[in-house]
Amino acid sequence: MVVIHLITTQVLMERWQVNKTLYSDSFKRNAVSKLLMPGSPGIIRTAAKMGIPISTLFSWKKKYGNITDMKREKQNPNKWTPEQKLETLNKTATLSEYELGEYLRSNGLHSSDLERFKNEFLIACKSKGRPSIDPEVSKLKKENSELERALKRSQTALAEQSARIILLKKSHEIWGELEGDE
Repeated sequence: MVVIHLITTQVLMERWQVNKTLYSDSFKRNAVSKLLMPGSPGIIRTAAKMGIPISTLFSWKKKYGNITDMKREKQNPNKWTPEQKLETLNKTATLSEYELGEYLRSNGLHSSDLERFKNEFLIACKSKGRPSIDPEVSKLKKENSELERALKRSQTALAEQSARIILLKKSHEIWGELEGDE
């Protein structure tokens, strides 16, 4: 009976060894990173897509999911400064599709984030009608126009007065001076 039990155990162990697939450490980490990626389809679909039993992927997630390089420690793109967004747009402008995908995954971004960054940048660059004028500048312009009007009035008055004086002199030359004219 013991011999039968040992033979049965040995047969089971051989079958188990034959069906047991050995996965490399990098494959395991890659599977877990796909699972932890934002927008991941979930553990069931990821396991089916990669041809891995769900329980195996779940145990890999427990083992490798807590490693710091697997966690998403990137800052939320919604909280990025405009400088960071512009730098990202500059970096990704010349990348090929494959390189772009790699860059997006490594930074926890989506292509929709890049489109949003681009639209935000374009909106910020567009002029929004007439620019607002500084109140001090508008005050100075108003004072300047008032001074110009006053100058024009005084120049007109001066020209009129000088014309009267010239006419008065001409009339004195022609008719002579009258005694009560001054």
